[in-house]
Amino acid sequence: MKLVSREADRLVFKLSKREHEALMTTLRLAPLFPRGESPISRDSTKLGEQVPSAQADLDEALADHRLEQTEAITRLLTDPKRCTKMGAGAWKLTLTVSDADRLLQVLNEIRVGAWEKLGRPDFEEGSRPEVTEENFLCFWAFQLTDVFEGQLLAALDGEEPESESEGGTEDDSDSESDSGSGPKPDPDAGK
Repeated sequence: MKLVSREADRLVFKLSKREHEALMTTLRLAPLFPRGESPISRDSTKLGEQVPSAQADLDEALADHRLEQTEAITRLLTDPKRCTKMGAGAWKLTLTVSDADRLLQVLNEIRVGAWEKLGRPDFEEGSRPEVTEENFLCFWAFQLTDVFEGQLLAALDGEEPESESEGGTEDDSDSESDSGSGPKPDPDAGK
């Protein structure tokens, strides 16, 4: 996913076929990584008996908000005016700055949910659970969201667009989809 153009409130990205499929798959996996409870207060003893009810209301509201955000991004990514297939499998994704921010939020929710499901390892301290059949999708989502978030953050921070002649994403052949290559999550992401 490469930023190819920027205007005042518009970012245009180019995604390979593989990147587009990975992004759409990641969004479809969002329900597998629900966020844990967000405590209503650090010291709920001061709030009394209303805490369980208020906590349940907060958790429900946050879950509804996450679902709405994910559905909005999915609609955007399936809107032919905003996400257009180009050439031999590449995609052009046009986002407003607020769309990019929303996509960043959705990806981060998935990333944090996957991290929580992994047991909240402290990657910076070297804690790294073994990859197993049971947690593979958590690692995959965690690392892949990191790749997409990095591209979005760089674009939002003012990174210069990459010219088409600089390479960008591989999109002019279908060899990428057949070779098993594609977005490569950083093995050190989150450390």
